[in-house]
Amino acid sequence: MIKNCCCTGHRPKGFPYRYGKDKKRHKEYLKQLKQKVLLAITEYGITNFISGMAIGVDLDFAEIVLKLRNKYTITLECAIPCPNQTLKWNSADKLRYENILERADEINLISERYIPECMLKRNRYMVDKSELIIAVFNGIEQGGTWYTINYAKSKNKIIEIIDLNKGNK
Repeated sequence: MIKNCCCTGHRPKGFPYRYGKDKKRHKEYLKQLKQKVLLAITEYGITNFISGMAIGVDLDFAEIVLKLRNKYTITLECAIPCPNQTLKWNSADKLRYENILERADEINLISERYIPECMLKRNRYMVDKSELIIAVFNGIEQGGTWYTINYAKSKNKIIEIIDLNKGNK
């Protein structure tokens, strides 16, 4: 039986440090995210991971899953909120996104075109399909990550939280 896990988290500007620039803190965050993915595999029996494919946590999560696919029998699903998600992205982020899509096991387009609520619709899709949610959270109780954590709680989902502020003050 396939068991699903999705991840929710912030874009670079939502981190309490300069994402990718503060090397020590960024390395620690990536280590914690990998540990949560490994926990999902070894303790929860997760076999399929779903990424919302936004810049920041979503792409980091997808890349970790792809690396672990060499050692574990797991799959990566990309839940794309709309066809033009990368419209305003820089070329490096677009290249990273395309590389992940090329290696994904499944790609699902959630909305046929951009609509204001397509990101939230994507988040609900991921939570509804998942038994476990990994949340990378900065403690600010607003925005997409906060919404998704609350939505997951309302659906009685198991949530593993990485607190971006813990140990980083």
